[in-house]
Amino acid sequence: MITVKGLNHSFKIGKKGKEKHIPVLRDVNFDVNDGEIVSIVGKSGSGKSTLLHILAGFMTPESGEIKVNGIETSIFNEADNAEFRLNNYGFIFQNFQLMPGLNAFENVELPLKLKGIERAERKEKVKTLMKYVGLTEVQDHYPNELSGGQQQRVSIARALITDPPIILADEPTGSLDSETEQEILLLIQSLNKNRGITFVIITHDDEVAQTANRVYTMHDGELTEGVVQHAI
Repeated sequence: MITVKGLNHSFKIGKKGKEKHIPVLRDVNFDVNDGEIVSIVGKSGSGKSTLLHILAGFMTPESGEIKVNGIETSIFNEADNAEFRLNNYGFIFQNFQLMPGLNAFENVELPLKLKGIERAERKEKVKTLMKYVGLTEVQDHYPNELSGGQQQRVSIARALITDPPIILADEPTGSLDSETEQEILLLIQSLNKNRGITFVIITHDDEVAQTANRVYTMHDGELTEGVVQHAI
């Protein structure tokens, strides 16, 4: 489903004409198969979030190739990337990134509005999904009225609402306590098993990584594949 070959990227620091290039990704190669949960684990600053941002089309790599379902996305312009994201990816973030002025229902509904889906269809789809993730009773609540676990469930519902084949998750349990973390991980595993959604999860937490079918380790911009002892 996702193929990455020879991906390189660096950041420029210093004044124009005297910039220094700091390598962030070094010849990264990996594959993600349809229906897998793949975790990329590494310490802060290892390059894993940069890799996720490039996969999502938020950044353009200096060199290398990314193909998603056979489509080369690494050559897309900004408009192409925006359209591709809307139709192919869902996103889960550590800090949830919910709109504070919208209630839970409206946050989940927002991507459907961006796609131009009719109101009646939006309402029915959001209602069904909110029930699926256990949020029916708080769908009228605003983010500041929800617990961290509830906010992350809203974030997951928003990621699912457009039926994306792939969800990219950046530290999806990083802001949660251990009990809530387990609830969210079980939900991710259920979505993978029952809906066939492919997950790419960025994490520094070995326990989160162990929920994956495959684990890659990022160290100083280099990616190596590891072994999962307790794959689900």
